[in-house]
Amino acid sequence: MSNYAKDDIDRWFEFSYLPSKRTIYVGSRDSETQSGEGESGTDCKMSEFFLKAMLHLTNVSSKPIFVHMNNIGGDYQHGMAIYDAIRLSPAHVYGIAWSYATSMGSIILQAFDTRIITPNCIFMLHDGTEELSGTCKTVEAWAKNTTKTRQLMYKIYYSRMKASKPRITIKKIEELCSHDTIFNAEEAVASGLADWIMEGINDQYRFFATDTQDAKWTSGMTSDKREIEGEHEAEENGD
Repeated sequence: MSNYAKDDIDRWFEFSYLPSKRTIYVGSRDSETQSGEGESGTDCKMSEFFLKAMLHLTNVSSKPIFVHMNNIGGDYQHGMAIYDAIRLSPAHVYGIAWSYATSMGSIILQAFDTRIITPNCIFMLHDGTEELSGTCKTVEAWAKNTTKTRQLMYKIYYSRMKASKPRITIKKIEELCSHDTIFNAEEAVASGLADWIMEGINDQYRFFATDTQDAKWTSGMTSDKREIEGEHEAEENGD
Protein backbone atom coordinates (compact mmCIF):
# COMPACT_ATOMS: atom_id res chain seq x y z
CA MET A 1 0.00 0.00 0.00
CA SER A 2 1.21 3.52 -0.76
CA ASN A 3 2.51 5.63 2.11
CA TYR A 4 1.50 9.29 2.22
CA ALA A 5 3.24 12.03 4.18
CA LYS A 6 1.05 14.33 6.25
CA ASP A 7 1.93 17.23 3.93
CA ASP A 8 0.63 15.18 1.00
CA ILE A 9 -2.66 14.52 2.75
CA ASP A 10 -3.06 18.17 3.78
CA ARG A 11 -2.28 19.34 0.25
CA TRP A 12 -4.76 16.86 -1.27
CA PHE A 13 -7.67 17.87 0.95
CA GLU A 14 -6.93 21.61 0.86
CA PHE A 15 -5.88 22.05 -2.77
CA SER A 16 -7.10 18.87 -4.55
CA TYR A 17 -3.58 18.46 -5.91
CA LEU A 18 -1.09 15.70 -5.14
CA PRO A 19 2.16 16.33 -7.06
CA SER A 20 3.97 13.34 -5.55
CA LYS A 21 1.40 11.01 -7.18
CA ARG A 22 0.88 13.23 -10.26
CA THR A 23 -2.82 13.39 -9.40
CA ILE A 24 -5.31 16.26 -9.73
CA TYR A 25 -8.96 16.44 -8.63
CA VAL A 26 -11.10 18.85 -10.68
CA GLY A 27 -14.52 19.89 -9.40
CA SER A 28 -16.49 23.08 -8.74
CA ARG A 29 -14.29 25.57 -6.89
CA ASP A 30 -16.58 28.58 -6.38
CA SER A 31 -18.10 29.56 -3.02
CA GLU A 32 -21.57 29.03 -4.53
CA THR A 33 -21.25 25.46 -3.30
CA GLN A 34 -21.22 26.83 0.25
CA SER A 35 -24.02 29.36 -0.22
CA GLY A 36 -26.47 26.76 -1.48
CA GLU A 37 -26.91 28.41 -4.88
CA GLY A 38 -25.59 25.42 -6.79
CA GLU A 39 -22.28 24.33 -8.28
CA SER A 40 -20.13 26.78 -10.18
CA GLY A 41 -18.94 24.15 -12.66
CA THR A 42 -16.39 25.02 -15.35
CA ASP A 43 -15.31 28.60 -14.73
CA CYS A 44 -12.22 30.80 -14.46
CA LYS A 45 -11.24 29.38 -11.06
CA MET A 46 -11.39 25.78 -12.25
CA SER A 47 -9.43 26.67 -15.38
CA GLU A 48 -6.77 28.63 -13.48
CA PHE A 49 -6.26 25.85 -10.94
CA PHE A 50 -6.05 23.15 -13.59
CA LEU A 51 -3.63 25.05 -15.83
CA LYS A 52 -1.27 25.72 -12.92
CA ALA A 53 -1.33 22.07 -11.85
CA MET A 54 -0.84 20.74 -15.40
CA LEU A 55 1.98 23.15 -16.20
CA HIS A 56 3.76 22.22 -12.99
CA LEU A 57 3.45 18.46 -13.53
CA THR A 58 4.42 18.73 -17.21
CA ASN A 59 7.56 20.71 -16.36
CA VAL A 60 8.58 18.19 -13.68
CA SER A 61 8.26 15.03 -15.78
CA SER A 62 6.61 13.43 -18.80
CA LYS A 63 5.28 10.52 -16.69
CA PRO A 64 1.48 9.89 -16.77
CA ILE A 65 -0.87 12.36 -15.08
CA PHE A 66 -4.10 11.23 -13.39
CA VAL A 67 -7.09 13.59 -13.35
CA HIS A 68 -10.22 12.79 -11.34
CA MET A 69 -13.11 14.92 -12.58
CA ASN A 70 -16.66 15.72 -11.48
CA ASN A 71 -17.88 18.30 -13.98
CA ILE A 72 -21.45 19.50 -14.55
CA GLY A 73 -20.36 21.84 -17.36
CA GLY A 74 -20.10 25.60 -17.57
CA ASP A 75 -18.17 28.19 -19.55
CA TYR A 76 -17.03 27.03 -23.00
CA GLN A 77 -13.81 29.05 -23.29
CA HIS A 78 -12.56 28.19 -19.80
CA GLY A 79 -13.39 24.57 -20.58
CA MET A 80 -11.42 24.69 -23.82
CA ALA A 81 -8.40 26.00 -21.91
CA ILE A 82 -8.58 22.81 -19.83
CA TYR A 83 -9.05 20.76 -23.01
CA ASP A 84 -6.00 22.37 -24.64
CA ALA A 85 -3.82 21.85 -21.55
CA ILE A 86 -4.55 18.12 -21.67
CA ARG A 87 -4.00 17.79 -25.42
CA LEU A 88 -0.80 19.86 -25.40
CA SER A 89 0.82 18.04 -22.49
CA PRO A 90 3.44 15.52 -23.66
CA ALA A 91 2.38 13.22 -20.81
CA HIS A 92 -0.24 10.49 -21.17
CA VAL A 93 -3.16 11.99 -19.25
CA TYR A 94 -5.79 9.74 -17.67
CA GLY A 95 -9.28 11.17 -17.06
CA ILE A 96 -11.53 9.49 -14.51
CA ALA A 97 -15.10 10.87 -14.59
CA TRP A 98 -17.13 10.69 -11.38
CA SER A 99 -20.82 11.56 -10.96
CA TYR A 100 -21.13 14.05 -13.86
CA ALA A 101 -19.47 14.45 -17.26
CA THR A 102 -22.11 16.74 -18.70
CA SER A 103 -22.17 19.64 -21.14
CA MET A 104 -18.64 21.16 -21.14
CA GLY A 105 -17.55 18.30 -18.88
CA SER A 106 -18.36 15.83 -21.66
CA ILE A 107 -16.13 17.76 -24.08
CA ILE A 108 -13.23 17.92 -21.61
CA LEU A 109 -13.43 14.14 -21.14
CA GLN A 110 -12.66 13.70 -24.85
CA ALA A 111 -9.26 15.40 -24.40
CA PHE A 112 -7.85 12.63 -22.22
CA ASP A 113 -5.64 9.94 -23.71
CA THR A 114 -7.39 7.34 -21.56
CA ARG A 115 -11.03 8.04 -20.62
CA ILE A 116 -12.42 6.10 -17.65
CA ILE A 117 -15.99 6.56 -16.45
CA THR A 118 -17.30 5.37 -13.08
CA PRO A 119 -20.32 3.00 -13.00
CA ASN A 120 -22.91 5.60 -11.98
CA CYS A 121 -21.54 8.63 -13.80
CA ILE A 122 -23.97 10.52 -16.06
CA PHE A 123 -22.74 11.68 -19.47
CA MET A 124 -24.65 14.41 -21.33
CA LEU A 125 -24.01 16.29 -24.56
CA HIS A 126 -25.92 19.22 -26.02
CA ASP A 127 -25.43 22.49 -27.88
CA GLY A 128 -25.43 24.53 -24.70
CA THR A 129 -26.97 27.97 -24.28
CA GLU A 130 -25.94 31.52 -25.16
CA GLU A 131 -26.98 34.87 -23.69
CA LEU A 132 -26.07 37.59 -26.16
CA SER A 133 -26.51 41.33 -25.75
CA GLY A 134 -25.19 44.52 -27.31
CA THR A 135 -25.61 46.18 -30.67
CA CYS A 136 -27.10 44.22 -33.56
CA LYS A 137 -23.71 43.79 -35.20
CA THR A 138 -22.13 42.68 -31.92
CA VAL A 139 -24.83 40.04 -31.45
CA GLU A 140 -24.35 38.91 -35.06
CA ALA A 141 -20.58 38.60 -34.54
CA TRP A 142 -20.92 36.51 -31.40
CA ALA A 143 -23.64 34.38 -33.02
CA LYS A 144 -21.22 33.60 -35.87
CA ASN A 145 -18.56 32.67 -33.32
CA THR A 146 -21.04 30.36 -31.57
CA THR A 147 -21.66 28.57 -34.88
CA LYS A 148 -17.91 28.00 -35.20
CA THR A 149 -17.56 26.66 -31.65
CA ARG A 150 -20.50 24.29 -32.15
CA GLN A 151 -18.88 22.87 -35.28
CA LEU A 152 -15.61 22.38 -33.38
CA MET A 153 -17.51 20.61 -30.59
CA TYR A 154 -19.14 18.24 -33.10
CA LYS A 155 -15.71 17.45 -34.58
CA ILE A 156 -14.29 16.70 -31.11
CA TYR A 157 -17.06 14.19 -30.40
CA TYR A 158 -16.74 12.74 -33.90
CA SER A 159 -12.98 12.20 -33.61
CA ARG A 160 -13.47 10.01 -30.52
CA MET A 161 -16.71 8.25 -31.53
CA LYS A 162 -15.76 7.07 -35.01
CA ALA A 163 -13.50 4.25 -33.77
CA SER A 164 -16.46 2.58 -32.02
CA LYS A 165 -19.13 3.90 -34.40
CA PRO A 166 -17.61 3.88 -37.92
CA ARG A 167 -20.91 5.01 -39.44
CA ILE A 168 -21.28 8.02 -37.15
CA THR A 169 -21.60 11.35 -38.97
CA ILE A 170 -21.33 15.00 -38.01
CA LYS A 171 -25.01 15.35 -38.88
CA LYS A 172 -25.94 12.61 -36.41
CA ILE A 173 -23.87 14.28 -33.70
CA GLU A 174 -25.58 17.57 -34.49
CA GLU A 175 -28.93 15.82 -33.96
CA LEU A 176 -27.73 14.40 -30.63
CA CYS A 177 -26.66 17.88 -29.51
CA SER A 178 -29.94 19.57 -30.53
CA HIS A 179 -31.29 18.65 -27.08
CA ASP A 180 -29.93 17.14 -23.86
CA THR A 181 -28.83 13.61 -24.82
CA ILE A 182 -28.13 11.70 -21.63
CA PHE A 183 -26.11 8.47 -21.47
CA ASN A 184 -25.38 6.18 -18.57
CA ALA A 185 -21.87 4.75 -18.25
CA GLU A 186 -22.56 1.73 -20.47
CA GLU A 187 -24.10 3.89 -23.19
CA ALA A 188 -21.22 6.37 -23.09
CA VAL A 189 -18.70 3.56 -23.64
CA ALA A 190 -20.83 1.95 -26.37
CA SER A 191 -21.00 5.33 -28.15
CA GLY A 192 -17.21 5.75 -28.05
CA LEU A 193 -17.39 8.69 -25.64
CA ALA A 194 -15.47 6.84 -22.91
CA ASP A 195 -13.02 3.93 -23.07
CA TRP A 196 -14.27 1.73 -20.25
CA ILE A 197 -16.17 1.67 -16.97
CA MET A 198 -14.00 1.66 -13.85
CA GLU A 199 -13.89 -1.77 -12.25
CA GLY A 200 -11.43 -0.99 -9.47
CA ILE A 201 -10.12 2.16 -7.81
CA ASN A 202 -6.64 1.55 -9.27
CA ASP A 203 -7.73 1.00 -12.89
CA GLN A 204 -5.65 3.97 -13.97
CA TYR A 205 -2.50 2.22 -12.73
CA ARG A 206 -3.31 -1.10 -14.41
CA PHE A 207 -4.60 -0.26 -17.88
CA PHE A 208 -4.29 2.24 -20.72
CA ALA A 209 -6.34 2.89 -23.87
CA THR A 210 -3.84 4.02 -26.52
CA ASP A 211 -1.55 2.01 -28.83
CA THR A 212 1.32 2.13 -26.32
CA GLN A 213 1.40 2.94 -22.63
CA ASP A 214 2.97 6.40 -22.96
CA ALA A 215 1.37 7.42 -26.26
CA LYS A 216 -0.82 10.46 -26.72
CA TRP A 217 -4.19 9.70 -28.30
CA THR A 218 -4.37 10.78 -31.93
CA SER A 219 -7.26 10.84 -34.39
CA GLY A 220 -7.78 7.44 -35.98
CA MET A 221 -6.27 5.55 -33.05
CA THR A 222 -8.40 2.67 -31.77
CA SER A 223 -9.03 2.91 -28.02
CA ASP A 224 -8.88 -0.45 -26.25
CA LYS A 225 -8.39 -1.51 -22.65
CA ARG A 226 -4.79 -2.74 -22.54
CA GLU A 227 -3.08 -4.00 -19.39
CA ILE A 228 0.24 -2.64 -18.17
CA GLU A 229 2.35 -5.75 -17.72
CA GLY A 230 4.19 -5.83 -14.42
CA GLU A 231 4.29 -2.06 -14.01
CA HIS A 232 1.09 -1.05 -12.28
CA GLU A 233 2.39 -1.70 -8.78
CA ALA A 234 5.31 0.65 -9.35
CA GLU A 235 3.01 3.31 -10.77
CA GLU A 236 0.59 2.92 -7.88
CA ASN A 237 3.37 3.42 -5.38
CA GLY A 238 4.80 6.38 -7.27
CA ASP A 239 8.09 4.63 -8.06
